[in-house]
Amino acid sequence: MQAALCVLWMALCACGVSSSPLRSVQAGENVNMASADDVNILMYGVLQFTESLHHMYQSTEARLARLMKAVSRTESEVKRLGHDTEEAAQNERQIKEKLQLLQAQMKALEIQVHENRDTVTRVELEEAQLKKKLSSLEENLNSSVPDKIKGAPLKNNSNLKDLMKWTQEQKLKLENQNRQLADLQKRNMV
Repeated sequence: MQAALCVLWMALCACGVSSSPLRSVQAGENVNMASADDVNILMYGVLQFTESLHHMYQSTEARLARLMKAVSRTESEVKRLGHDTEEAAQNERQIKEKLQLLQAQMKALEIQVHENRDTVTRVELEEAQLKKKLSSLEENLNSSVPDKIKGAPLKNNSNLKDLMKWTQEQKLKLENQNRQLADLQKRNMV
């Protein structure tokens, strides 16, 4: 652009154009008029110059439009990434809360399993003691009681069977809780 201005100025200087053409004409000086070819060349140069300015303006405008689109896309990507980051942080908080809840539940189940084991062990010991007492009572009863009273051990046997059935149910409950605890521990490790 500067080069085109310099060329235009040099052309004007070479043709002898004064800075004030009216003064020179009024003073009656001998003015050399530029030839039509010189004027045409100068006008062609001016047209070339304006075309290049216009082209430069359009290309700059197109570049600026592309740049604004790129900035807009970048801003939307930054907003989307910010939203994704917030969402990921929220998901992480939820996962941590659920993990803490699972750990608390697992501890509660472990405590319950230990309590149930103690209960089952105590019941098994009581059952063994009752069996010993019952067998010794049966022996004593068989040896000392007449035939009419011998029906009582059958009733005791029935009670013993009920107690054994209850003990078996407690064992099944304990095994079920152990399985649940193992499943929770596996999930927690994953």
